[in-house]
Amino acid sequence: MNFDVFFQRIAKVTDISTQRQLADVLGVGPAAITLAKTRGIPKGWGLKIASIFGLNPVWISTGQGPVYQAGREQTFFVPKVSARACAGSGSLEVQDNILEEIPFSSQWINKKGRPGSMVVMEVTGDSMSPELEQGDNILIDQSCRQLSNQALFVVGLGDSIQVKRIQSAPGLVILLSTNRRYSPVTLQGDEIETLRIIGQVIWSSREY
Repeated sequence: MNFDVFFQRIAKVTDISTQRQLADVLGVGPAAITLAKTRGIPKGWGLKIASIFGLNPVWISTGQGPVYQAGREQTFFVPKVSARACAGSGSLEVQDNILEEIPFSSQWINKKGRPGSMVVMEVTGDSMSPELEQGDNILIDQSCRQLSNQALFVVGLGDSIQVKRIQSAPGLVILLSTNRRYSPVTLQGDEIETLRIIGQVIWSSREY
């Protein structure tokens, strides 16, 4: 299948608007996109996009038939990835392989942010207890990377991924734990450059 036709078709019915976003959703690098432009779309790409967005794979490949899979028009499926947001000393499991899909109401999730940029992660550790407990799933919008005070963010620090509340000011970022047994982590000046903002937490068993 021609790449341009595939991309234009997907862009019409999802919030994917750039090739970079498409690559992120598919979990591939820029080289794979370049290769697809010359050799055509791998069959697995259409199936993966269909699974994530509830689209009809026949429509993706031919443009014929219903756009959505029967019964899935009102549901958006967010990939749950194997990277774990640590509420403790840090998780070393940072691979972003998709484990499963978590269903959300399309109407609700479109109001919360950019569904195509969202992933679900599992919490490990107890530093955010009782707000977040080990084993909780959290929904992260990776398009929301502008820090806002007291909001929950998933961040990368060193070789770990952590979920923390954030306090920020010019030249200062503080990572806060809900569990008082854990001290705040303060980053100043050049130390802030070591912090990777993965995205904002917008749901667990509650809304934030």
